[in-house]
Parts: sequence; C-alpha cells; structure tokens
Amino acid sequence: MSLSASLVAIALLIVASAFLSMAEMSLAASRRLRLRQMADEGDARAARALAVQEQPGHYFTVVQIGLNMIAILGGIVGEGAFTPAFTAFFAHGMPAEAAAKVGFLCSFIVVTALFVVLADLIPKRVGMVEPERVAIRVVGPMLWLARLLMPLVWLLNGVSNGLIRVFGLPAEREERVTAADILALTEA
Repeated sequence: MSLSASLVAIALLIVASAFLSMAEMSLAASRRLRLRQMADEGDARAARALAVQEQPGHYFTVVQIGLNMIAILGGIVGEGAFTPAFTAFFAHGMPAEAAAKVGFLCSFIVVTALFVVLADLIPKRVGMVEPERVAIRVVGPMLWLARLLMPLVWLLNGVSNGLIRVFGLPAEREERVTAADILALTEA
C-alpha cells in the first residue's frame, strides 16, 4: 500500500474510532431525565437512546468490538506506513538493524498518539460535554451496526457471561440505595 493510501486508511480508521468513542461516552454520560424529556417532546431518537441505556449490553459490546478491531488494524496500517520512513531517516546515522528498531518504535509512538488524541480523548470529551445531543445522533447508526454484528456480539457476550459465572463475579450492578449513599448525598 502506498504512503498516501495508508494515510487515508489511517484517517478513516481514526474517524471510525472517534465515532465509536463518542457513541460510548455520550450514552454513558447521558442523563435519563433529559432523554425522557426529549422523548416526551416527540424525539424518537431520544426514546431509542433511552431504550439502549436501559439495556446497554449489546451496544457497548459493539463499541468494544469496533474499537479493538480498528486499533489493531490501525497499528498494522500505521506500522507499514511510518516504519519505512522512520527507518530510512535513522539509517543515515546508525546501523540498519538499530535504525529498523528505532523506526518501528517511532512509528508505534506516532500511531498510538494519533489514536489516543484524535480517536479517544477529543471524541470522549465531546461526548461528555453534550452527551444527550451526541447520543441521539449516534444511536441510529450504532443500532444498525449492532444488527450487522449481532452474531459476533452474541458470541462474545455469551463467552463473557460464562466467564463471569465461572469466576463468581457479579453479573449486574446493584441498584438499591443504602444508608451510606443517603449520608454521602446529604454531606455533599
């Protein structure tokens, strides 16, 4: 793959990863009360986001499948795109074997930094600042993606649930309010 094609592929992977990061954060940060208000005012997207919030398992599995697949593919494409350029640059001042190792390390750092900043930190901040607005915009495409990936989602959720049972971990969060919760709330 040429350098320009690799750069386009990396940019597209970053955009896809940023979308998934925003989708994850916005749904988690959305206030149910605000989504309910929007749904009561007739926004069908808010009603869908609210429904997903009530049963978010498949949604978050789709996010994790996408983010992990994109990160792995981004690493592969990025390594192929940047390592040769960095290796050639460092080959002017060091032995070829050392230049190849340093070139790979630089490639790894650049690709990781691009993905952390552009595909994770910035999109998650956007998802936190305007969670309901973002959530209602991404819920439709995310539900479509969930239907597309349903066999894989079903398999991975099944394996995860089985491992949770094997290790005796809690399967669901306890929602009851304790005396300590009330005390903490009043102190706050």
